[in-house]
Amino acid sequence: MNDVDLAALQIACRNLARGALWSEQGTPEIAVAKLAGEFMRIAATQVADVIECGRDPNIVTRAVSYLTYTHVAPVGVDVKWWFTELLTCLVELAVPSMIQTPESSAFLLDVQEGIAESLGPGED
Repeated sequence: MNDVDLAALQIACRNLARGALWSEQGTPEIAVAKLAGEFMRIAATQVADVIECGRDPNIVTRAVSYLTYTHVAPVGVDVKWWFTELLTCLVELAVPSMIQTPESSAFLLDVQEGIAESLGPGED
C-alpha cells in the first residue's frame, strides 16, 4: 500500500506543467521540466500525508491527473500556489483529515452527488 508509482506521478506532474505553461508559440521543455519538478515536490508532501493515513499514495497521482483534465490554472496566478491549494483540497476530499460539522458535511453530500453524475450509471 505504501508503494507510490513515482514514474506515473512524474508523468502526471509533467502533463499538468505542460498544460499550465501552454502557449500557441510553444512551451520550452526546460520550463515544463522545472515546473514539473516543483509540482513533484509539492505532490511528495501530499503522498507522505496519504501514506501516514494508511491510504493508497497513488491517490495523489490520480488527483494530479484529474487537475490536468478538469481545471485550468488561472492567468496571472502563481501556478505553484494554485496547484498546492487545489491538490490539498482534492486530497482532503479523498483522504479526510478534518472532523466535519453538520453544515460542512452537507457539502460532502453535494460532492457525492456530483461524483455519481460524473461517473454515470453503474453497471448492474
